[in-house]
Amino acid sequence: MKKRTRLVAIILILALVVTAVPTGIALLGGGGGITSEQRERALAEADMLSAAAWMSAIPDDTKISSITIPGTHDSATAHITPGYFLQCQKLGFSDQLNAGFRYLDIRLAVDEAKDGSTSLKFIHSFGNCRKSGSPFSGTLHLDEVLSQVYEFLRENPSETVVFTVKDEGDDDPAVFEEEFFKYLDQDADMWYTKNEVPRIGDVRGKIVLATRFDDVNGEGEDRIGLITHWSQQNNKDIIDDPQEVAVINDEAQLYVQDRYKYGVSDKWTAFAQSMEECMAGDITLSLNFLSTSGSGSAGHPKAYAKQLNSQLLNTSFESGRCYGVMIVDFGEEALARHIFAQNIQ
Repeated sequence: MKKRTRLVAIILILALVVTAVPTGIALLGGGGGITSEQRERALAEADMLSAAAWMSAIPDDTKISSITIPGTHDSATAHITPGYFLQCQKLGFSDQLNAGFRYLDIRLAVDEAKDGSTSLKFIHSFGNCRKSGSPFSGTLHLDEVLSQVYEFLRENPSETVVFTVKDEGDDDPAVFEEEFFKYLDQDADMWYTKNEVPRIGDVRGKIVLATRFDDVNGEGEDRIGLITHWSQQNNKDIIDDPQEVAVINDEAQLYVQDRYKYGVSDKWTAFAQSMEECMAGDITLSLNFLSTSGSGSAGHPKAYAKQLNSQLLNTSFESGRCYGVMIVDFGEEALARHIFAQNIQ
């Protein structure tokens, strides 16, 4: 009887604490790295769901733009040299997906072999992404990553992955586009390629293509994916409205905050403001980047992510509201859960 009374008391205390939290965005703690206590709390927020299958709780008729989605910036950079300046992730692709991330930031370039054959490799700025941390590991190519994404989706058919592709190299745009669609056509049934924001029920078990390259070869709107073009937000000066608005199609629009040259404090302000003003919904896709390379001449993304991710993990969200895609550096499961738990309230 005493145990039951104590349990009831704990539940009542927790209920009072929860109801005392104001709506909107409110910091729950200080900065610094993600502590074990913060991590455990975030994991508990959605502990009834598998991080690998959290989209199973989303109704089929929900537009993907109306889902709060965790994403990773420069998703292929777990192994890259020099890592101090260029590494943006710790987890590889399979681990990112199993941790709950459903938006992947794909940066590719044409790789021409000595025999004249071509493929697509992952790069970030001047660095080639590699298969592993070994100094002898080879360059990471698109086919190797796609096999991981396909495997994940076959094992978790309730999920979808937004795959945003950018030509990061100094390539002939026609050659890049032709090479990319060679990969896609090998497993065309695994892709959703229309320039229309889909409902989750129509894309479970599939990759949703989003493109940041021009359709110079005339693939057309049934093949080119969601057109998600925005200009480089590499300004260091602070502007009143950090978001850029672009058009996806005649019905849908795109809001992007990607001020990647801001210092940590200004970056958080831009991110938080974009959350407060977020217009995500059935006709608006919102991409809100928490990543930054800093305002100095040489950045250290890992150090910045440690502070910014902690602030996000300490942030409460307004119940029932969609915040679109939140894109982070050095993503881990605790942070992904904190974000996707917003859909399960």
